[in-house]
Amino acid sequence: MEEAIDLYKQLCRKHNIEQQECVLKALTGGPVLDLSNQTLDVGTCAVVGKMLQISSKFEEVSFEDCLLKEDGIKSVLLGLCGNSSVKRLVLKGNCIQGNSTDAVTKMLKHNSTIVRLSLEWNNLGVHPESFASFCGALAKNSCLQYLDLRSNQLSGEAASALAQVLMRNCSLLSLDLRWNTLGVAGGKTLLEGLRNNRTLTLLNLIGNSITNDIISTVDNQISKNKLLSLKEKEYIGQTTLLKEQLQRQERYSTQQLKQLEVDLAQRDKALNKTIQEGEFQTGKLQEQLSSKSLELVALKTKYELITSALHLSQERVSLLEERNCSLEEDLKSSQESATLEKTKLKEALDSTQAQHSEEIHALHTTITQLQTKIGELNVESEKQKQHNFDLKEATCSLQAEIKGLKMECDAMVSKEQTKHKEIMRNIEKQHCAEVHQLKMDHQQVETEMREKLTNIETWKAEAQAEVASLQVQLSTERSSSQAQLLSLKKQLKAEHAAVVRGLEEQLQVIEESRGDAEERLRSQVAANSILRATNTKLNSHIHTLNNDITELQAKLETKEGEVKVAERRTREEFSAQIEELQQECKQIPKLNSIISEQKRLITDLEHENELHKRETKLKKEELKKVHEDEARRVAMLHSAFMSYFNSSPGSPPKSN
Repeated sequence: MEEAIDLYKQLCRKHNIEQQECVLKALTGGPVLDLSNQTLDVGTCAVVGKMLQISSKFEEVSFEDCLLKEDGIKSVLLGLCGNSSVKRLVLKGNCIQGNSTDAVTKMLKHNSTIVRLSLEWNNLGVHPESFASFCGALAKNSCLQYLDLRSNQLSGEAASALAQVLMRNCSLLSLDLRWNTLGVAGGKTLLEGLRNNRTLTLLNLIGNSITNDIISTVDNQISKNKLLSLKEKEYIGQTTLLKEQLQRQERYSTQQLKQLEVDLAQRDKALNKTIQEGEFQTGKLQEQLSSKSLELVALKTKYELITSALHLSQERVSLLEERNCSLEEDLKSSQESATLEKTKLKEALDSTQAQHSEEIHALHTTITQLQTKIGELNVESEKQKQHNFDLKEATCSLQAEIKGLKMECDAMVSKEQTKHKEIMRNIEKQHCAEVHQLKMDHQQVETEMREKLTNIETWKAEAQAEVASLQVQLSTERSSSQAQLLSLKKQLKAEHAAVVRGLEEQLQVIEESRGDAEERLRSQVAANSILRATNTKLNSHIHTLNNDITELQAKLETKEGEVKVAERRTREEFSAQIEELQQECKQIPKLNSIISEQKRLITDLEHENELHKRETKLKKEELKKVHEDEARRVAMLHSAFMSYFNSSPGSPPKSN
């Protein structure tokens, strides 16, 4: 409140007015400015009015029993015309009359925050014209709820003006008219005005020389107004609850649609990722197949090189034979060495027959041994030329035996070459068949994946169409609900007007139909309980649907993980099989078993894909059922709302 005190001091300095200690003490009272029983001059009232016009710290102002002068009242009320914080004003015991009453009317016209106004112990009824203007401003005011007009010398003319206020004002809840001079005629005029009022819940007429009959009828009318106000409050509360429930339902449905759109986008991203990974893996497999084909070509070239090496070895053998022929004349004297060489050759031939895999290496070793031995024999032939004549017969026999061995070696080599060629041809045929089978399997997998992609795209299109249809349905339902709300509002207004007219014309019939109104209230309470039960059921069902959706999403994620694991497993097995084919071409039965396992896995994958398709179909059917159930529930809610609004308190009563 230091700001208010500083403001008061500044205004006093500005207008050259002495500061009053009572005002300074009142300014320390927080939001309440209590100046009761104080003597305030006109200048102080002007400063207080300026302070009330500028400051927004006060909520209650009291000038009780201050006996303010006319100019002081005008300055205070002029300051309250621009105030937006004061809610209670007490002007008791200030002799307000004539021009002061006009200042009060001006304040009521411009102020829109004062809720309680106390004008007790004043003289408003002395000047009927000013009081009539006061009543006109009071009839137009829509903020004032509690008015105290005790002991204001109000006569029958003032009662007629107050009756006009009661007929036109819709915000006044309490009116205190005690200790005035209204009389019986004024009581009747107030009763007529009160019959057209539905908001006033307290009217005190004690001390106005009004008969008890009029006071009892006034009390009955006010009790009816209380009941109507309670019913209207209940109706407004129920309508607000229903509107909030509808808004919550709409928000929840929009959130679900957004969540579905997000889930669909995530699924689309996941599918695109899987497709890209599949294409990448297929490209890798194709690259691996091309590399394996190149390796096979390299193996073929190696085989050709080996065959050419065999031909070279045969030529070298022929050259050795020629050298042996040239050495026949020199080897007559070395019979013993020839027999040793013969045994070595036999052992070498036996070793070549036993060890087919080391033929080429053994031939090279034997050729090198023969070359070294030929060098040694050349050295020995120079020493033993004189023994050549004795060894001619031995050489002839040796030549015959060598020819026989040569023929046997040639036959064995030719047989082994034919066998090796046949084995290589069979291996090439099997490899070609396996490569063809792998290509066929790869094509089948590609076709199956493409079919899956097409199915997924169709499912995506169907889901998008369903989402669009749901959005259209929601928009239509929103528009229809808004139109229904507007029509219901119009209907309620029309029904309210009809009720007002019926109440004006048939008061006695309304009293007799009180039992019907009570039955309607009971039916409304029952309908409200039914709506709450249906709302709880709907919330529980929606919760269960959300749980089902989460479970289905978890199942889909698990299935997708299983499919990815199976794809990775099959790809790893394919890569392992290709490596085994490249490294071990001779392990054909193992490859056949692996191929059978792969076929079994492919059948399992096909079975899993069929199961996934069935699950998607079941999910679509479940979604359709859920949409149908929601449509039914919307229809049930609409019917319940219609029945509730038809049985609302604003509906016209039944005529007996």
